[in-house]
Amino acid sequence: MLFLDLILRSLNLLKKIRNISAVKNLILASLWVILGYAPCHASMAPSDVVTAFHVALTTAMKNNSYEQRLSIVEPAVSDHFQIHTIARISLGRHWRSLNAEDQAGFEALLEELVSSTYASRFKQDNGQVFSIIATEPIATNRVRVKSLLKTSTETVTLDYQLQQEEGIWRIYDIVANGVSDLSLKRSNYSAMFTKGGLEPVLQEISSNIATNAVEPEE
Repeated sequence: MLFLDLILRSLNLLKKIRNISAVKNLILASLWVILGYAPCHASMAPSDVVTAFHVALTTAMKNNSYEQRLSIVEPAVSDHFQIHTIARISLGRHWRSLNAEDQAGFEALLEELVSSTYASRFKQDNGQVFSIIATEPIATNRVRVKSLLKTSTETVTLDYQLQQEEGIWRIYDIVANGVSDLSLKRSNYSAMFTKGGLEPVLQEISSNIATNAVEPEE
């Protein structure tokens, strides 16, 4: 009954607001988080995907526990990030040298890293505000969603690169203030793989995951 009441209240609010599309996306994304999941449908526009991820981060920041934040961020990353593309580009030419089992293991560990990183970075709600600025094409089945993150001390540009596969848009790179996270991963992991193979890369990622999970002492 509470959920149905929330839907009715949301619909009534939409009737009173001119910018219906933007508000509708925010309300739908919020409802997904309340229900505990963020479905990734083919009908979701790239900006909707980014909005859903922003809502997950905003919700996570309201929790002091890393584990609680991680439980919110993990489903959003699973639904809205193109981990296969991130994994493939991160290892560059070395990706093809891996067998299917090693590729799957690397993807799983990389997804865990992405989730733990955002659960660690967005640990406190200080009134941060996300906003979508524009969506622009990059190439066939690839777009860039430009957004801003405003904090009490700075404004950060967040450009999300998304890829469409089987009608579904997912994030494969985030460029923060001009710095590509995917480019950093590729530079680091490819160099490590060249020197010592896959194992040093897995150790590095596992170490970063463990570091992300450490709660600061009060």
